[in-house]
Amino acid sequence: MDAAAHENEVRLRRGTTLNERLVLAGIAVVVCLIALPGLAHLANDQWLGIAALFALLFGCLLLAAALFDRNVVWIVTPGEILIGEQRPFGKLHRRSIRDDELSEMRLRRSLGKSVEFTLIFETDSGDTLTSPPLPDITQVKRTTVQIARLLQLPAPELAENPLDAANAAIRLGKPVSARRLWAFRALTGVLVCSVVLPPAFALWSGKLSGLGVAIWSFGAIVAFLLTRYLYRASGCWVVRDGAIRMERLSLTGAIDIIVADGNEIAHIDVESGGRRGSHYALAARLHSGRKVRSPVLVGKEQTRAVQAEITRRLRLARPAAR
Repeated sequence: MDAAAHENEVRLRRGTTLNERLVLAGIAVVVCLIALPGLAHLANDQWLGIAALFALLFGCLLLAAALFDRNVVWIVTPGEILIGEQRPFGKLHRRSIRDDELSEMRLRRSLGKSVEFTLIFETDSGDTLTSPPLPDITQVKRTTVQIARLLQLPAPELAENPLDAANAAIRLGKPVSARRLWAFRALTGVLVCSVVLPPAFALWSGKLSGLGVAIWSFGAIVAFLLTRYLYRASGCWVVRDGAIRMERLSLTGAIDIIVADGNEIAHIDVESGGRRGSHYALAARLHSGRKVRSPVLVGKEQTRAVQAEITRRLRLARPAAR
């Protein structure tokens, strides 16, 4: 019964949860409270007053986004789309669109902070409707075909999606090309020279001071972090049925390639991407004790969907829900 209901209904959502709104509103209030005292400097035409004014405006915009951003839900059923829109303190606005009012359906791939797929519908009256993002990045083809069947429309041309489960191989990141390898080696050489040569020259000339050592130490840390970031960001995973190929640049500038099957991998975890709260990465832990991180993915739900698809292809034990 549940399976049949799932096949005859697709839900698409766009909006923010209550917790996300509270966090955004809290940040906005803090920014405004910090900016208010600085407004006193406006009378003296000081730059601090102007900065405080811009900070206050920014805080107000964040607060407005938290209070008035809309939540949109599309429910696609046989022959009909039900659209519901609601603001936090407003009424629920409903709209129903029958399949005989629709003339065309297209799939659009959006590149922003993450890769999203949305559906574009043209109506007989000339209106254009854009759906919320499709829910599962690994099931774009299946969801698109299912919606086309429910609305009795021709299935649209599919956009490229390297993470779709319908592919013979799913790919995370881009393969390490000869150009990227050369660029990494050149940048590493520049960083090494920038870190090593100035203190060596200062030491040779007898002008090495405490301030120079501090600046050199800071530059060495920045160079190490940049090299480590480029090293992590250069990875590529290709997952086929029963096997995975992981390649990335090594810190020495060579290409490190690992080919493994499901029997060689203990489990695959979701970890923080290390840059923003919305960035995540997958970590493959091999029975040998080695851990290999994937390229960064955006969005926890998207990352968990990719994790589930890789787990299925490698026939691993499914991770416990958190």
